[in-house]
Amino acid sequence: MEFNSNQNIVTIHTNNTHNTDSNNQNNNPDNYSVTYKTYISEGLGWVGSILVLIPYVSPFSKTIDFILNTLGASGLFVVCVASKQYQSIVINAAWIVGGIYKYFFS
Repeated sequence: MEFNSNQNIVTIHTNNTHNTDSNNQNNNPDNYSVTYKTYISEGLGWVGSILVLIPYVSPFSKTIDFILNTLGASGLFVVCVASKQYQSIVINAAWIVGGIYKYFFS
């Protein structure tokens, strides 16, 4: 993709070669592993989000609240590290540390 700032035109270049057995990227096993990794990462993020939110809608003991928040924030932390979202990494790390501090020292 090229961007020409003088004319405000974006040009997208595509490869118009025909798919052959040796040139077919859809059958590349590496593409499948990237897809699975994406699904696993996204799944961790969604599970983490749900685990962090559950203690806010249901009353739990201090231990269950700690476990849900810590696991949820850890899941979100992993996803943020994988996608290099630095602001979210900091807030989730603080959430984990704060939860540990609250559980053990208050």
